[in-house]
Amino acid sequence: MKVAKGSIVYRMKQNKMFYISVAPFLMIFLMFSLFPIVASFFLGFTKWNGVGLPEFNGIDNYIQLFKDPIFIKSIYNTIYIWFFSTLFTLGLAFILAYLVNHYIDRAKGFFRVVFLFPLLVAPALTAIMISVIFSTNAGIVNSIISLFTEGVFTYEWLRSQFWVKPLIVLIIVWRWTGYHFILYIAGLQTISKELYDAAEIDGANVFQKIMNVTLPLMTPILLVSVITATVGGIQIFDEPYVLTQGTGGINNSGVSMGMYLYQTAFEYFNFGLAAAQSFVLFLMILGITLVNARLLRNRT
Repeated sequence: MKVAKGSIVYRMKQNKMFYISVAPFLMIFLMFSLFPIVASFFLGFTKWNGVGLPEFNGIDNYIQLFKDPIFIKSIYNTIYIWFFSTLFTLGLAFILAYLVNHYIDRAKGFFRVVFLFPLLVAPALTAIMISVIFSTNAGIVNSIISLFTEGVFTYEWLRSQFWVKPLIVLIIVWRWTGYHFILYIAGLQTISKELYDAAEIDGANVFQKIMNVTLPLMTPILLVSVITATVGGIQIFDEPYVLTQGTGGINNSGVSMGMYLYQTAFEYFNFGLAAAQSFVLFLMILGITLVNARLLRNRT
């Protein structure tokens, strides 16, 4: 059979070696990525405890989710953690990268290595470290406070409904600032110093040079950084789980969507409801990422 030029079959025949070379990756992607995503979407419309056949129940799982006060609390906690961790992580990373790039001529490689050290520590171990530092009886923070209060004042940081989320934010900021620092300093080094010199001749101060020269030219890197921080922040699981010892904290003040999804699936064995939670989580990540991308693109 004659194949028309320009058709998909014709292009596949012309580039058959390329398609053969990518076939193994494509098969793995279809089996272990695309199929589970599609299957979990349909599973979200069923009731299933992991045994037997799933029972179709329509949108009951989604109705149940948004009537569940713990799930609503997990959404609030996740947005809180994502927003403040992203704000402080990216802000601190940019400030450090700008200072190192513009005011330190030597040892820039040293700072790259030092700021990446926290990324080598496992998230669970980081959470354990923070829990030890803020421990009620033997924590470093309470020990320092007791020096100024003669041992009268101690605070239960890990049992506080207010402080558990800031402590999770602290873990994320400490761990991921170095990663974004590397991205930013790489982007800053691609900007010609002549542009800064020209802006300075026009009378621009440091803030004006950052707003009108640095940020517009770094928009692609900022977009990658924001998307990475968004995906990681919304999916957060290890830090709140270890910090609250799997309980979610007092009054579920530290439970995240990822943590509650794990509890629903592997503690309550409600896999249909957990699948619905995962789809809501996916929509949140997609929505926030698209909004961030639009805001950054409108900036240029």
